[in-house]
Amino acid sequence: MAKKKSSSAAAETLREIEETGDRLAEWAAQHAVLILGGIAAILVLAAAVGLYVQHRSDVRDRAADELALTNSQYRLAMGADPAGGAAIPEPANPELAERTRRDFAERFVRVAKKYPGTAAGALAWLEAGKLQAELGRPEEAEESFVAARDAAGNRAIAALASTRLAELAEERGDPAAAAAAYEAAADIEVYPLRAQALTQAARCWAQAGDSDRALAAFQRFEAEFPDEVAAPEIAALIAEIRVQG
Repeated sequence: MAKKKSSSAAAETLREIEETGDRLAEWAAQHAVLILGGIAAILVLAAAVGLYVQHRSDVRDRAADELALTNSQYRLAMGADPAGGAAIPEPANPELAERTRRDFAERFVRVAKKYPGTAAGALAWLEAGKLQAELGRPEEAEESFVAARDAAGNRAIAALASTRLAELAEERGDPAAAAAAYEAAADIEVYPLRAQALTQAARCWAQAGDSDRALAAFQRFEAEFPDEVAAPEIAALIAEIRVQG
């Protein structure tokens, strides 16, 4: 009897499975367009993602190429080796030097704006800011360095931009702003000059009259970089603050 019930239950289950399969087949036939549309949408999405990744790669390559070309042309216009390496000499003709810097500052800005969100674009902002500073246009240079800092996906570039902002702050006589910018650079772990940035921050805080923050920055330097040696003048400055304290 149990066997009969079991056979009956199995038959019933098989019948339900067959009916379910029939209903699914019927639904699939009635909604073939919907199913195919869903598959097509998935394929289109996958293709779009692939194209986007390829596009981003192509954009990065073009940005790097254009930045390298602009940099080589600048070096050549200044009488330096276009391949890089050697320092750029100062042209004997001051008007030529100024005109070249002005022209290429604008060209670097165009590269930076053309390729936002790329490392090459951020580096172009740095180059533009450097030339603007040399032209005696610190406000424009600051804007370019801020753009480099904020646009850089590469944190090391952001740190370098912060050091450039620190240097501008020092030149305009604002050691507190300079110290804060140096500390911002030191906070970025991938930046290879963090130790130096901390000692510069300590020096600037001391110049700003904030001995506590100067000591704090230097103590952080000593704790995080025990094998590094501070510049003698900075070490002497901190030693004097400690004696006074």
